[in-house]
Amino acid sequence: MNAAAGLGLTAALGNVLNTETARMGVAFGDTFDPSSSESGDPNAIVDAEHEIGKPYVGWKEGDLDIHFISTGAGENSFQIYPDGTTMLLDVGDWDHANYKDGVPQVPDSSRRPGEWVARYIARVRPEIDTIDYVMASHFHNDHIGSPKFGAGMTEGRDPNYQLSGIPHVGEFYRFGTAYDRGYPTYDRPTPQAPAERENLVAFWEYKEKTDGLKREKFEVGALDQIKMVNAPEKYDFHTRNVCCNGVLWTGQGEETLDYFETWPNNMTQTNENTRSIGLTYQYGPFRFFTAGDLSGTLRDADGKDLDYEGAVGRAVGEVDVCKANHHSYKDSMPKTFTDAVNARVYCVCVWDRWHLQDNTATAMVLDDAGNPKPKLMCPTAVHTGNAEMMTDKAWRSRLVENGGHVVVKAYDGGRKYKVYYLTDKDESMTVNLVFGPFESKEKN
Repeated sequence: MNAAAGLGLTAALGNVLNTETARMGVAFGDTFDPSSSESGDPNAIVDAEHEIGKPYVGWKEGDLDIHFISTGAGENSFQIYPDGTTMLLDVGDWDHANYKDGVPQVPDSSRRPGEWVARYIARVRPEIDTIDYVMASHFHNDHIGSPKFGAGMTEGRDPNYQLSGIPHVGEFYRFGTAYDRGYPTYDRPTPQAPAERENLVAFWEYKEKTDGLKREKFEVGALDQIKMVNAPEKYDFHTRNVCCNGVLWTGQGEETLDYFETWPNNMTQTNENTRSIGLTYQYGPFRFFTAGDLSGTLRDADGKDLDYEGAVGRAVGEVDVCKANHHSYKDSMPKTFTDAVNARVYCVCVWDRWHLQDNTATAMVLDDAGNPKPKLMCPTAVHTGNAEMMTDKAWRSRLVENGGHVVVKAYDGGRKYKVYYLTDKDESMTVNLVFGPFESKEKN
């Protein structure tokens, strides 16, 4: 089944959203039974449980929920493991109100992004006051917060810090164990010290003194350094630390390759994105990969591009769902990476007109002949200024243009998963779209 040429998934849907009968790319009819939808078709809304139009069903034990929280200001992910263990991965905040190419702030600008994220977490896990893990993928303000923009500087804390991004969420929740790309020495691969990092470290240090926060070095290659804390033996769930600071797991045991030590000419390169943390989740046969803003060029001694991003993809192997690197900006997601991970679903955290570009979308969902593959691109927003760029693109039939919070739910021991779109216009958690269930791939 093919969607209408030149129309995105939401455009093909039009104004029809019916909890009983809704399907994209074909005519709508009163006789359509959502339970009979082809689960292998990424253009199908499958709503056999009649979830559309209702509040999100939420997490239950045995589910892996991966939330990409839409604020319009950065990348934010909250994850609930099958036993209820929780992870907060990145929270962005910066001077987005004065940025002409940004997407709208959602639900509105009355609160800073960190508070919106905290309120979202309270809706999906109202019973918790501690988040087990918190991770900063790298030191950019759209992932961790800004030292200049936020809810204000603290007063009387030692040290003081701006309440922005991750530190702002820390006003509402305690954190168990924290990871960032630099701890403990912050001198690898080079000692560059962005102001964003200094603000985050000040927050970490204060919480160590007052809230019992623990910090650990992210060990590339480690299996299950980040693990379930409530019932680790109950579910077949594992994490693998894939990359950090240009150090890459080779895919063999816990062996790693350090691109900066091996090719020291890269020490003059200061691109923060190449230093991003990347890790995989495996729940039964279901596999997921995320790596912050992974992108940028590392070179060998002769100046040849080492294709670091592609090498990361080859180490990871095939996954079911992949969070797009660097918001799917034009310098990321090369075909060497997308061919290697071969994801069924790509989730894209968008806050900018320049996120999700033609070259990255092409690499994600088109085959070598330029035809759409059975893939799904799920951005949290689509900038209105991209309408002309998107016109008549073959990949547009694989793009969800609805916008909102994107939730991936793996269940049945990881054998199946769905993708939800929840409204970001208010805090009702109303389900607007449901894709799947998809069958997870076999383990690599």
